[in-house]
Amino acid sequence: MPITRTSVGWIEPTARVTVRTRIDGTIVERRIHDGAEVAAGDLLFRLDDRELQAQIARGEAALARDQAVLAKAQAALKRTQELLSRSVATQAQAEEAAAEVRIAAANVAASEAALSIDRTRLAHTRIIAPISGRAGIVQGSEGQVVRSSDLSGNGLVTITRMSNLQVSFSLPERDLPLLRAALAGSGNTGRVAVFSGQDGQVSAEADLTFIDASVEVSSGTILAKATLKADEELWPGQYVRVQLTLGKHPEAAAVPLVALQTGPRGHHVFVVRPGGIVELRQVKPLDTNQDEAVIAEGLTPGERVVVEGQARLRDGSLIIETAPAPLAQAPRTADARSVRP
Repeated sequence: MPITRTSVGWIEPTARVTVRTRIDGTIVERRIHDGAEVAAGDLLFRLDDRELQAQIARGEAALARDQAVLAKAQAALKRTQELLSRSVATQAQAEEAAAEVRIAAANVAASEAALSIDRTRLAHTRIIAPISGRAGIVQGSEGQVVRSSDLSGNGLVTITRMSNLQVSFSLPERDLPLLRAALAGSGNTGRVAVFSGQDGQVSAEADLTFIDASVEVSSGTILAKATLKADEELWPGQYVRVQLTLGKHPEAAAVPLVALQTGPRGHHVFVVRPGGIVELRQVKPLDTNQDEAVIAEGLTPGERVVVEGQARLRDGSLIIETAPAPLAQAPRTADARSVRP
């Protein structure tokens, strides 16, 4: 019998990005609508770039001027060095000419840097999709003035990656050893069944891929995540029921859950011996699965246990099994079945 745990989980995307502008400007073109499917690199909005185009033209002119000044200074330095070699120019004149070359070169570098900044800002007038996915509600519209300093709200649009969804859920910290073993295991260990409806049908299957680095102190639970294999029916933010397979029980006996009783000495069941005599036997339950209890010690597969009317029994009581009835008070029994890996 597999070792399973159930929990309530929620569907999460592997990526969700809120798109914002990186520069101030006015939207002149919008190419996205609510709920659109977009690919990474698609153009979403275009801002007015006329001012930046003018700045780039001015920057290119300034760079050309500085390059011309640099060429003139380099030519002057070359002439001064030739005159110095013939003792016509002085050392001071040569040093002054060299300084003019360095100043001109620095001006060229500054102009190139300023031009690079303007070109980068120009590229930011084209707002593109950073990831592939589905767009939410589009906030930006043509004619709207947007500012890079506005970090509140939902931005221009939020894009959610709809493929490779994952389900997140929490389990008690006592299951941490089983979780760690399942994460490192193979086969069906770590398999997660996801149920989104009330019909009991599996909506999707997933593989355990993540265990949080620490236990949540306030709740005593640990967060785990599993990546869905197919997610056509599920949606980010949707609550689901998950059933996680963490391993297999060793050979044991399984009885109806109602047969397992709790007393001063712990768990016990009433075993029916030959002749209808019942024996109160202490057992060690290993796990419960839906309506069954898995007994690791104290019970042999095939033995018959009492499932109704235990309140009237004592060790050594004589019973007569009856058919179930609405007001039946006589004990009912069931066979313990074998549980194998």
